[in-house]
Amino acid sequence: MGDRPRRALTALRLAIFRNHAAVELALDRRMVALFGPNGAGKTNILEAVSLLAPGRGLRRAASEEIARRAGGAAAGAWAVSADLDLDGDVHRLGVGQDPAAPSRRLIRLNGAAASHADLGDLVRVTWLTPAQDRIFAGPRGERLKFFDRLVLGLSPGHGAAASRYERAMRERTKVLEEGGGDRAWLDGLEDEMAQRGGELALARAGLLDRLRAAIDARPSGAFPKSDLDLEGPIERLIADGAGLDAAVAELRARLFDARRRDARAGRALVGPHRTDFAARHRAKNMPAGDCSTGEQKALLVGLALAHGRALDAASGTAAPLLLLDEACAHLDEARRAALADELADLGVQAWLTGTDAGLFEAWGDRAQRFQVEEGAVREAQALA
Repeated sequence: MGDRPRRALTALRLAIFRNHAAVELALDRRMVALFGPNGAGKTNILEAVSLLAPGRGLRRAASEEIARRAGGAAAGAWAVSADLDLDGDVHRLGVGQDPAAPSRRLIRLNGAAASHADLGDLVRVTWLTPAQDRIFAGPRGERLKFFDRLVLGLSPGHGAAASRYERAMRERTKVLEEGGGDRAWLDGLEDEMAQRGGELALARAGLLDRLRAAIDARPSGAFPKSDLDLEGPIERLIADGAGLDAAVAELRARLFDARRRDARAGRALVGPHRTDFAARHRAKNMPAGDCSTGEQKALLVGLALAHGRALDAASGTAAPLLLLDEACAHLDEARRAALADELADLGVQAWLTGTDAGLFEAWGDRAQRFQVEEGAVREAQALA
């Protein structure tokens, strides 16, 4: 913990990205506050940062949707590049659209072609957006996606395991719909689902333990503590002390027993893709989904802070970049001050957006401020 982030961007460059023709930010490792009117392009900058991590970013946008448009057509291929300082080692990162295949993304690391896995070894990003404000009251699948994004911060291979699991699950469903005649192929697909599903459950359970410890260690105050759980039989088995082999065997048996039912349903009704991520407001002993919008927002912020502490406490892992889109607009002055203090204590490079520079008064000189207006970005001085 401390004021100096172990993981921080020291430069960010955008080209033909959303409403930004060209942006270049020189950063000094402090937190970053972006302010300006709605529609100016603040969230677009956060999205650019999120695309430096594995995955499709905070908007989950297809590559063709991102390029700045002129006269109704894309103005060219978009690109994002950044300099990442990780414990004193600086890496040049780049992601962008392939001009020859607009749906494909190109990734570069230190001047050479790279993969999402390469990015995952270096870049960890967590974000909270207004779309997540009611995630506890929304669909189960969205909560699970949110939790799996947190897991990626600790286990970069989690995304690859999820992709392999889902690929095998789709193929299994197809085989079952066709009568399940190829038993050897079906057995092989269920073996793959069981192995990857066990890995998913183990990684989730590992993060859950760390989050619980980090929440207990956080001071009580502006952001309420939550009690977290994963409601899924394989995760429960691991929580009760089972190892990976036992989890894999249990899931394989459940998949075998569910073949007829899954064939009738046209989808897999058992497995870690059916897990739910549950949270309760500890002080009120109330399901998070039943809390007010403001309380749910405060719970989410508290969870994001706990996630940063959990990663910082993990061996060899630095706190992630933390993107907080319009978070301060829903916090009163006391909570904004508490957030500024907790982020500084955590030693995380947080990126925050808001319509008014005054929302960041509590940050003092702990944040670099940038005014965003109609796609243009300029550094602003701290408030006196």
